[in-house]
Amino acid sequence: MNISEKTHIPFEILVATTNRTTLDFIDNMFKNNVLEHYHLLIINQTSEHKLLVSHKPNIRVINAFETGLSRSRNLAIQHAIGDICLLADDDVVYLQGFENKIMESYYQLKDADLITFKTITTENKPYSNYPKKVTGLEDFYRKVLSIEITFKRDVILKNNISFNENFGLGSVFQDCENRLFLEEVLKNKQIKAYFSPEFIVVHKPLSSSDDVTSDRYMFARSALFYKYHGIFAWIYVCKLIFSLVNRKLIKLNNVPHKLKVANQSIKTYKSMVHGE
Repeated sequence: MNISEKTHIPFEILVATTNRTTLDFIDNMFKNNVLEHYHLLIINQTSEHKLLVSHKPNIRVINAFETGLSRSRNLAIQHAIGDICLLADDDVVYLQGFENKIMESYYQLKDADLITFKTITTENKPYSNYPKKVTGLEDFYRKVLSIEITFKRDVILKNNISFNENFGLGSVFQDCENRLFLEEVLKNKQIKAYFSPEFIVVHKPLSSSDDVTSDRYMFARSALFYKYHGIFAWIYVCKLIFSLVNRKLIKLNNVPHKLKVANQSIKTYKSMVHGE
């Protein structure tokens, strides 16, 4: 049966990728599972001369001629048709039976609108220091990877929850998008969000958000601090730089450069948001 003929799709995977012309990359993602058992929506950010086409009934493709991971995520949410959706990147591998773990968690947590799960690394270690049991996201959301996020599509759409397109890879501020997305969720007291201690996906030990010494990270964090704290953002910028020096991740002679990066970030954010 063609996916377009189905009236009810319980589970859908929303894949973000770029410049793809074949579906070959999907095979590795589902090497532990049967690809035909899953419904996928792929957002391929590309050019008009480099299109991705799917002839598989369970895989839909949207070729988008814009950049930015947050834009890709938002486009996927807008066009998703699954009751429960899982965010995905093109470099992950799913554990066998991952969907069952997700659907069982929603069955057990009957009021859940969003549930995050666990990632195991290619070195067979937990990606983060996860909680040991089911818990609310309030104390843990800052460490959540996008590939761990699942949600009820209708709840996210009804409450106008989306990714901030100024943040994330390919955007002006290339980090912090997951944190901002989950904060929007947590601010809405009508939405119930949980963490489930189930591994569902494999990823390399580091993600782009772990490169804390990069100028990209400092640029994004400084904008985030200003978004939250206004002029007091400089207190948090200095605390971050001090932490990096104290942990011997950067040297003292790098501090003036990091301050310049932070200053440019705050000026850019003020210009974009406030027109200053």
